[in-house]
Amino acid sequence: MGLVDVTVLAAVQGAAQALPISATGHGAAARLWLRAADGDAWVAAAQALAAAAALALAVRQRLLRALATPSLFSSSPPARDAAGLALGAAVSLIVAAALRPYVAPWRDAPLAVGLGLLATGAALASTALAPWRDGRDETDAPSIAGALAAGAAHGVAALPGASRVGAALVVLLWLGVRPARAVELALALSLPALLVSALAEARAFHGPAPGAGAVALGLLAAFVSAAAAASALRALAERRRVGALSLWVVPLGLAMVAYARALPGLA
Repeated sequence: MGLVDVTVLAAVQGAAQALPISATGHGAAARLWLRAADGDAWVAAAQALAAAAALALAVRQRLLRALATPSLFSSSPPARDAAGLALGAAVSLIVAAALRPYVAPWRDAPLAVGLGLLATGAALASTALAPWRDGRDETDAPSIAGALAAGAAHGVAALPGASRVGAALVVLLWLGVRPARAVELALALSLPALLVSALAEARAFHGPAPGAGAVALGLLAAFVSAAAAASALRALAERRRVGALSLWVVPLGLAMVAYARALPGLA
């Protein structure tokens, strides 16, 4: 890919890693339209690392508070967050690994991606009916069962067209977790998955190494877009407007389904 294509793809992927609009869905659409080459695995790995760094920056206060009190799981809200994050992330990685052999053949199939995007849009729209916290309760960490449910949803969302942040966020909001905290927990759950993704992309790389300029641009664009998207998601959640993102996801899903029907060989 050219440097412009690398920058656009990195920015799209970075934003889609932080927003609940499906990184896999936007990645598949971008690969169709930008015709990304197989030799771009190092660029993809750099994008995943940059997005992970941006998400870690966005939730740094909660992570630091959680790590500071690891032995008080029963009495400290930050430590309960740490326990929930550890269990949720473990479940997410296990579920995603179990699904990987079945997901890989359909990663770029427009029909599978389109259906996944439609399901993601419906889940986002449902948050308009979720319980609402007024923000005064600072102890609304999810229960262990809730954290496991969020982690399982996060792992299942490795399916094409699904959103890992979105799946965890929807579950947490329906459990009654305060929106700002739900966003932080959903983003934090994605950190291990992004690091695993970066490692997998790097290990799968074969072919000539990309130029340093392409990798640097990918890192910068993904970091900036992911950081901005994380901030935007927090603002949307606090205003109870997460469901508005379905107005983007659903049309994209319909477009991918229509694309698959127009070109059956790609379905």
